[in-house]
Amino acid sequence: MRQKFSKLSFVHVTENLPHQMSHFPSGFDAIIDGTYSQLCGGNNIDDYCIYQIESDNIVNHIAWYHEDQLTLLPNQDKEKAEQMIEDYNFNGAD
Repeated sequence: MRQKFSKLSFVHVTENLPHQMSHFPSGFDAIIDGTYSQLCGGNNIDDYCIYQIESDNIVNHIAWYHEDQLTLLPNQDKEKAEQMIEDYNFNGAD
C-alpha cells in the first residue's frame, strides 16, 4: 500500500489548517474514506476524503485533507468504522 492511511482508519484532523482551508472544519476525529486516487483515479495518494465524527456518530463527508493534516488514532476498529458509515448512509447522509 502506497498511501499513508488505509480505508476505514480512524484519524484525527489537526487544528492548524492552512489559510486556504480556513472554511474546512478542523480539530476532530474522522474515518478515512479513501485517497483521491482510490476515489477518482490518477496517482494522488496524498489527499484524503474523510467522514467527520462527533459524539461517536458520523456527521459529514468531506474532501480533501492532505496526509500531513491527519494523525492515526491509537484505537482502530474497521468493523466499527464500517457500521458507522452504514448508519450514516442509511440514516444521516443528506
